[in-house]
Amino acid sequence: MQDRHRRCAFTLIELLVVIAIIAILIGLLVPAVQKVRAAAARTQCANNLKQLGLAVHHFESGTRRLPAAFRAEVPPAFAGMPAYFFAWSAFAELNPYLEQTAIHNSMDLSLPIWMPPSYNISAPNQFAVGQSVSLFLCPSDNMQPVDGGYGVAAFGPTNYAVCVGTGTTGGGAPFGLMWNSDGMFTAKHKGRIAEITDGLSNTAMISESTLGTGPSNASSPTIPGSPQTVYAYVKGKPLSPAECAAATDWNVSQKRGYMWATGELRCSSYNHFLTPNSPTPDCLTNDYTPGEGKYTSAGFRAARSKHGGGVNLVLGDGSVRFVSDSVSQTTWWALATRGSNDIPGNDY
Repeated sequence: MQDRHRRCAFTLIELLVVIAIIAILIGLLVPAVQKVRAAAARTQCANNLKQLGLAVHHFESGTRRLPAAFRAEVPPAFAGMPAYFFAWSAFAELNPYLEQTAIHNSMDLSLPIWMPPSYNISAPNQFAVGQSVSLFLCPSDNMQPVDGGYGVAAFGPTNYAVCVGTGTTGGGAPFGLMWNSDGMFTAKHKGRIAEITDGLSNTAMISESTLGTGPSNASSPTIPGSPQTVYAYVKGKPLSPAECAAATDWNVSQKRGYMWATGELRCSSYNHFLTPNSPTPDCLTNDYTPGEGKYTSAGFRAARSKHGGGVNLVLGDGSVRFVSDSVSQTTWWALATRGSNDIPGNDY
């Protein structure tokens, strides 16, 4: 008589087949989940930029001026101090329009960022510049501080930067200057909407760039990391593409995006000399010539992201576009200028 209580079980082959099917399903599911997460991060990044763009317009409505790329306003009490020491960013001025009132109220923008003789961050501002603000960070990046110093353990970083133009003067040298630049924003000057004669919908306002990685003050004939997250540094020479190609110093002093509170090119300003996510690394120097621009960083800092395929860009009218890495340099430069009568093409 057949045993009615005999237990049925998988054979080894059947078990291996089931495991294989489960592995295939997981293999199909993981990329799908990653794509959903990447899409969500890209959307959140675009929303952050939308809020920043609206804040610029609210600032302009209230003051009849745009914020400067950095203030560079030297009060009489600090006469003779380089204007760069007052390089408070556009974001520092926009904080009240971004519901960051507490941070703004803790800041004193009439003080220099770097206070002599120690050149630490001015004491009343150390708390604020050390705050990480989620609105200034893209969820596709690591959303963590990348550097500290000058009396602050860790600076609040930024993935976002205002556009200071093409990185050229009249299409050529001198390169990479923030003073009298051709973008919607420039150092010290608080422009007017009326100055954007190319049209707000044809002019870049704010884009994104990756946070820095690797060591500070590295010296190497080759790039010590990804060209997307490090920058070359040219010492003691005017900036040019040739000098940048020969650079052997990287991430000098601080890493890219290290502090939202300063408007310098390493942090919350960028230009369109290089196209989005260019394989050519960003390149900076310092202007040591006498005059208002002394000590100010100059350079080529590209819009960069970890979204894959392009970057988010908010235009002067507040609309947000995803611009492909394949955009032509002609179109990218036309988007950068505020009044050059160069209308962008259709390849973005």
